[in-house]
Amino acid sequence: MTDTTRQPTGGRRLFTRSEPYAPTHYQCHDAARLLAESAAGFDPPVTAVVGIANGGTRPATVIADCLNVPLYNVSARHNRTDALWQQATGNVSVILPDTLPDRFDGTVLLVDDIAGSGATFTAVAHALSQRFGSSAVPKTLALCRNAGCTEGPDGWIWDVDNWVVFPWETTHAGDTRQLPVPKKVATP
Repeated sequence: MTDTTRQPTGGRRLFTRSEPYAPTHYQCHDAARLLAESAAGFDPPVTAVVGIANGGTRPATVIADCLNVPLYNVSARHNRTDALWQQATGNVSVILPDTLPDRFDGTVLLVDDIAGSGATFTAVAHALSQRFGSSAVPKTLALCRNAGCTEGPDGWIWDVDNWVVFPWETTHAGDTRQLPVPKKVATP
């Protein structure tokens, strides 16, 4: 296992501090499927999906299944807890498991549940950079992009201006807001 830490980068998350968003399992599955469909025509073709644990593993699994390509998971973290409305520190610790291939070629999808500031995508891409072959094209996909995000992703479903409580996280005890039905992939 390789553990690397990336120094602060990225924007500042924006929060309205009203009820957090809470997409359903079905919405997240449909959103991941839309992301997979958008990536199906990439040139070079998608050869691997890398889920960024913890939040990116579920959407990455759906995307890899839809595209019929290998799934790998890496661990990245910069929030100390799952408490609401935390600002990203920008200091991202990335752990690469020994099971990763030595070399990636083609389009490699880096998948997370949210791009809060963009720092996690930047740190993971940097940690994987020595494994990218000359033909590798890393692309970043997320279910949500916070309005303060300055670095990526290449595709996402929902723009958000508040905290998001995903179905795989601890349930929020207070009121939450629904996100709209996922319909299309947004790009920069």
